[in-house]
Amino acid sequence: MLRMGRTLVIGLLVLFALSLVTASHASSTVSVRDLGVLPGYTTTEAQGINEAGRIVGTSGDGGSQSRPFLWNDGVMTNLGTLGGSRGIAHGISDTGFIAGESEVASHEMHAFLWENGNMKDLGLGVAFAVNDQGQAAGCGFPTSSAPPCHAVLWQSGQVTDLGTLGGRSGSAYDINDAGQVVGSSLSTDGFMHAFLWQAGTMTDLGGLPGYQFSAAWDINAAGQVVGSSIGADGITHAVLWEAGVVRDLGNLGGRATIAYGINDAGQVVGISIPADGPIDGFLWRDGVMTKLPTPGNGDGAGSDINGAGQVVGGHYLYAFGATPATPMSGMAFYIASAGLAGATFAFYHVRRSFRPRKNPNRR
Repeated sequence: MLRMGRTLVIGLLVLFALSLVTASHASSTVSVRDLGVLPGYTTTEAQGINEAGRIVGTSGDGGSQSRPFLWNDGVMTNLGTLGGSRGIAHGISDTGFIAGESEVASHEMHAFLWENGNMKDLGLGVAFAVNDQGQAAGCGFPTSSAPPCHAVLWQSGQVTDLGTLGGRSGSAYDINDAGQVVGSSLSTDGFMHAFLWQAGTMTDLGGLPGYQFSAAWDINAAGQVVGSSIGADGITHAVLWEAGVVRDLGNLGGRATIAYGINDAGQVVGISIPADGPIDGFLWRDGVMTKLPTPGNGDGAGSDINGAGQVVGGHYLYAFGATPATPMSGMAFYIASAGLAGATFAFYHVRRSFRPRKNPNRR
């Protein structure tokens, strides 16, 4: 009886420990925070977030008025404009540079670079991203004020035309701290193709088999690129380019999925557009795409993600708990408990009461 009692106690302790391990990894929590609006405005659209959790975007009245903003720990600051009535902040670096576009007094949209309260006019165009060195990338007019727009790089007061993939136009959408630029350019086949530009050379990234259109929206420090590509099925897919290979990230159903942001851990965010109904934001990590919760019945979005896993999109900031671990398999659980189970008839009954319902070894 002493041996039976000891075996029973050990078994219970082992099973209790296993249950704690499983329970502690059973779920992942997500908090959703409304970013609010600038005073006097009614809408907010978050575009970018840096490692410190500072967020940029635009807040407007739903009509002719909008202002770029910087959000920091619940405080939203109006960045002003270049003299016009509209403006959008698209990206923010970890060092505090902000890139965007603003209307000027003549009603043209000009690219800007904001630093320490000063908004610098970069000329006709739009700046979509900026790195820690203050290099801004976007769409500009380096040789003429008339269309078409070209992918450009602004640095040290100079604008560099990054060229095209043989077509007449293109745009840069992101730049990392190594100076690698990604975007989309019109190619000789008449379709937009995703590109990677580095050290003066623009490379066509291609797309999924059978594709015609592709676009690259973001690049991380490791050179992983995310964007979208039309597949052979005619549907737009979210994709990841890495080491010369393009990967389909899956979808949430519907007619289009687009990846807009990737952090240095390889976690991806974007949007999924259904056949009907509201747009969904998504988070892709560890090979799994999940829908971002959106309060109410409005559209959702995943525009950018930082290293802490904070996601921005629409007028929300998402913060995630620990990533759920893979549940212990039935076989592993069986092996852990089988030796204890055979000791006594009494412990067999205890084991059976704790056995997972979906254990494939259940007799």
